[in-house]
Amino acid sequence: MGSSLGFLLSLFFSIQVMAYVGDLTTIQQIYSVLDTAAVTAGHLISLEGGISKQTRNYVRECAKADILPIGKDYVEVGGIIEFVVVRKYEPIIISRDTMVLEVSRSVMIGYID
Repeated sequence: MGSSLGFLLSLFFSIQVMAYVGDLTTIQQIYSVLDTAAVTAGHLISLEGGISKQTRNYVRECAKADILPIGKDYVEVGGIIEFVVVRKYEPIIISRDTMVLEVSRSVMIGYID
C-alpha cells in the first residue's frame, strides 16, 4: 500500500519535471531561432539602410516573430539602428501568463563585411 502511494506521488512529480524540461528546451530552441533571425536581419538592415518590409517578412517567415526598432527606423550611413526581435510563447508549466521572448541587436548602417 505504501509503495503504491509512493509510486503515484513520484509519478506526479516526474510529470511536472518532464513538463518543466520541455518548457526549457522549447525556450532555448526559440531563442536560438530568434538569434539567427536577428543576425541575418542585422545584415539586411545594414545593406538596406533601415528595417524594410522585406526584412520584416523574413523575420516573420523564418522565426515567426516580429522585428521592432528601438528609436528611429531609418538613419544615415554610419548611424546605428537598434532593434528587437520578439516572439510570444505559451509555457506549459513555468508560468500561467504568456512569455515574451526577445533578442535585441544593434547594427551600423553601411558597414559591409
